Amino acid sequence: MIHVQMPAEDPIHAAIARHRAAYDAFQVAPEGTPSVEASNEYDAASDALVSTACATRFGALALLTHLRWWLADEAEFKAGHQPAYGLAEARAADLTLFLGTPLSPAMRPNGDVLAGFLPQAAPAGCLGRALPACDRRRHGAARAAPSEPLPGEGAEAALIVSARPDTAHVRAPRLLTLSGEILASFLLSRDKTVLPECGRSGRRHA
Repeated sequence: MIHVQMPAEDPIHAAIARHRAAYDAFQVAPEGTPSVEASNEYDAASDALVSTACATRFGALALLTHLRWWLADEAEFKAGHQPAYGLAEARAADLTLFLGTPLSPAMRPNGDVLAGFLPQAAPAGCLGRALPACDRRRHGAARAAPSEPLPGEGAEAALIVSARPDTAHVRAPRLLTLSGEILASFLLSRDKTVLPECGRSGRRHA
C-alpha cells in the first residue's frame, strides 16, 4: 500500500480566519462589556496575524490579500490599532517583495545551475504590481517612415514660385522668349535644307 504524505496546512489561514471573525464581531458588538471584549479579541487577533509565519507561497498570497484589504479599511482608525497596524504595513511590503521576486535557480546535486535551461513561470506576486503604461500609437508613429513631399511641395518649388510670380507683366517676356526660340528653330531648319542644294548645284557647274 502506498502512503502519500499530505502537506501540512498553513497556519496563516487559521490566523486570517480568526482575524476576520474578530473584525466582524467588533463591528456589530453592542456598547458596554461586549464591545470591550470584542475589541480585546480584535487586538489579539491582529497581533497573531502579523506574527504568524507563512508555510507556503499560497499562504503568503492569502495573507497579502487580507492585509491589503484590512489596511485600506482601517486606514482612518490606524492610530487605535497600533502597533499591529504598523507591523501589518511592514509585512505587506515584505510579502510584496517576496511574491514579486523570482525564485532562486534550481541546482543539481553537483552544484550546476538549471535555471538557464528550465522554463520558469512568472510568480503569482507579480500580479499585484502595476504594469507600466504603454502608448502603442506613439511608438508606432516613431517607427513609421516620414512621408516624401509631392512634386511642387518642396522648399525648392516654393523658392521658384516666389521668384517667378505668374502675372501678366511676367508672362509677356516669357512669350517673347518662346517666340524667339521658335523663330530660331525655323531658321536653322531652313538653312539645313538650303545648304545641301547649294552644294549640289556647285558640283554641277564644275
